[in-house]
Amino acid sequence: MKKIILIFIVSILFAGFTQGQDEPGIGFTPSSYYTFSWNTTFTLGDFNEWVGNTSPAGFNFGGRYLINNGLTAGFNIGWQRVSQSYYGTYYGNDGDAITATNYRFTWMVPFQGVIAYHFFFDKLISPYVGLGIGGDYMEHHVMVQEIDEYKTRWDFSLTPEIGALVKFGKFSNWGGLVAFNYKWTTNKIEFAENIKSKNLMMLNLKVGIVLIVR
Repeated sequence: MKKIILIFIVSILFAGFTQGQDEPGIGFTPSSYYTFSWNTTFTLGDFNEWVGNTSPAGFNFGGRYLINNGLTAGFNIGWQRVSQSYYGTYYGNDGDAITATNYRFTWMVPFQGVIAYHFFFDKLISPYVGLGIGGDYMEHHVMVQEIDEYKTRWDFSLTPEIGALVKFGKFSNWGGLVAFNYKWTTNKIEFAENIKSKNLMMLNLKVGIVLIVR
């Protein structure tokens, strides 16, 4: 995983900086852009103990507005879901013990303000680095036979991100997005069966489309 992340980051930066030096601009400087991306989530730490599967069930919608010289500010909102089945003994709040398949899942609604710096903002390929600050609404579920026990949580979250915009040609208002981020939250998981996790962390791979506004 670490090698994949490193290769991803180096590839984005190399492609962007090489293209930025050699290629002409796209014919205009964008004033803003909007993204819609498909997200794949990789859980980390305690969150990975809760659900260890990689999940492609997620999407993100965002907007960025140019402040000055490649510096942008905007927002991200989305939806994500991670899940996994386990076979074991579940201990409920009433003291009963059930040995069966346990189905665990968490779904999340993240919302963040974002600031990002874009290298070569008016070029065909524009790498960027950014930081999201905000929160999430999460629901954590354990389902065993007819039992569905769940907890709801709000949190604070930080998300550093690296990625690139790839415009679909000169004067085009459309492009692609590829990005990778690390997300840290204050969210936690607590159930009677002694499942306890805190400061949930994850990695997200984002691939999507971009609408560029002149």
